[in-house]
Amino acid sequence: MEQPRYIQVLSNVLDGLRTGSSVHVIPVAGKRILRISWLNIVHQPEIYQALAKLIKIHSVENGYQVDAVASIETSGAKYGFAISYELGKPYFSIHKTSKLIFETPITAEGISFTEGRPVTLHVDRPVASQFGKVLLVDDVRRTSTTIQTAVDLLERCGTNVVACYVILDLAFAGYPRPRNIPANRYHPLFTVSAVDENGKCVVDEGLVVSFLSRAPVEKQQKPSQNTC
Repeated sequence: MEQPRYIQVLSNVLDGLRTGSSVHVIPVAGKRILRISWLNIVHQPEIYQALAKLIKIHSVENGYQVDAVASIETSGAKYGFAISYELGKPYFSIHKTSKLIFETPITAEGISFTEGRPVTLHVDRPVASQFGKVLLVDDVRRTSTTIQTAVDLLERCGTNVVACYVILDLAFAGYPRPRNIPANRYHPLFTVSAVDENGKCVVDEGLVVSFLSRAPVEKQQKPSQNTC
């Protein structure tokens, strides 16, 4: 049986992280920033579709019932869109700037490591509050501060974060996971526990790793043997 294309895509992405072929390490103030093209530079629809399909499979297996998908702009938004389409659920953004069209703005403050400055998150309360249960999605977790701030902001709107999915968890940075999300409802797709100067990543945990370990492996058909 031919292996589904999305499984091969997930395998290729994992291989690119482990070999370093898709990773460029940028040293900034003694810390390592990972430049990964498919993550937040060049949009690759096939990768987004594969990641969204895996999240759908996982959320269904875990019985997550949600009213909408929310993500943190800007880089997290495209993953939120993809998952929203896959689940057939509404989507809304948590913004880093307030919008003139907001009816009732509500804000919370946090720190963005990648931007190197404090960040204020914004939502329009009437938008968020109409959804009682959401999946929260972000592209990268390093310090957990932005995700924690987003959860606090949604809770102030009366919105419960059922589960949080993060594409890349930079565990090697040494910061604890989000304090306001139960451990069994925080789901990184790739957990990077170490990375060398050439970009080779140690990725031994995450939904993609566990899924591929039990995914059906494409088997080569053995040649038939004719018996006389």
